[in-house]
Amino acid sequence: MTVTWADVSHHQGIPIDNSYPHRLFAFRTNSGDARDTLAVENIRRVLAMLETGRLDAVIAYYFFRPGAANCDLHRDILTGGGLWGHPRLVTMVDVEDAGGAIRGDQSAEVNDEVERLRRWYGNPARVIGYLNAVANAGLWRTRPAGMRFVTPSYSHNPGEWASTPPPQWMQEIAFAQQFTDDGRCAPWSFGVDLNYSPLELPELLALLGITGGTPVSDPITVGAGQLLPTEDRLRQINRPENVNPSTRSPKEPWPYDMWADQWNETVWDGYDFAPEMADMKDDEKRSLIGLVRTIGARQTRLREQLDRIEAKLDQLGGK
Repeated sequence: MTVTWADVSHHQGIPIDNSYPHRLFAFRTNSGDARDTLAVENIRRVLAMLETGRLDAVIAYYFFRPGAANCDLHRDILTGGGLWGHPRLVTMVDVEDAGGAIRGDQSAEVNDEVERLRRWYGNPARVIGYLNAVANAGLWRTRPAGMRFVTPSYSHNPGEWASTPPPQWMQEIAFAQQFTDDGRCAPWSFGVDLNYSPLELPELLALLGITGGTPVSDPITVGAGQLLPTEDRLRQINRPENVNPSTRSPKEPWPYDMWADQWNETVWDGYDFAPEMADMKDDEKRSLIGLVRTIGARQTRLREQLDRIEAKLDQLGGK
């Protein structure tokens, strides 16, 4: 199974919680010298989710700004929250132009920070980069050997590049695509960056230098995440008033309610061909179960009418 995950900052307004459906999560610690206001709370929560097995890995990232604290503040924030040194932590260096405010080749300063991070981790695989190679390739012209990247390409379809794809050199070193910056993912109802990697989860963890333990995929949680009624899914709930509230809310993908909806619609043995079902108009919308009940009720009514006709004929024949 391929891997999808969200990356967030305080711009999303709320921290991660247990409704988050994916096995990997990314969050911002700082932008240059400025702390992300939700970083500490996200750290507290992801530590608990790593402990309980709800997450297999965490990517903490910082937004690079020339001459700022950047990686030092990043490590300080993670250390203060107790996440620095965790065996399932990865750092991502986010290099963007900040709406045109950052210009020119920043390779020397960025690469120095990458080198320091690699020394701190003791494993270069635990440090990755983020770069838009279409719009911002000039910001990071010379990149550290062996570094792997997440690159944005907003096709809104995971695994499909946008109309202007990343250059071939980026495609070769990118392990993941940020396919939208306006996705939905519990607990956030809108405006979330969503990322996709074609790698299986164990392969991705190995690429990120995360070893020890075998990640176990929870099919219920994964299935719930895929069934969420969000704009990024192919299927939508056409009559949301007919399903449990938590199922129709992208903020609460509770598997129990989803299976309950399926059970109630297709397995429950309490349905009947109620006579009033036969009176439903043909152009009135209904579920598949409702359609079967309507047809059954009409057949029952026709059978009763035929039985009465047959009984009348029998009476006439007896005379």
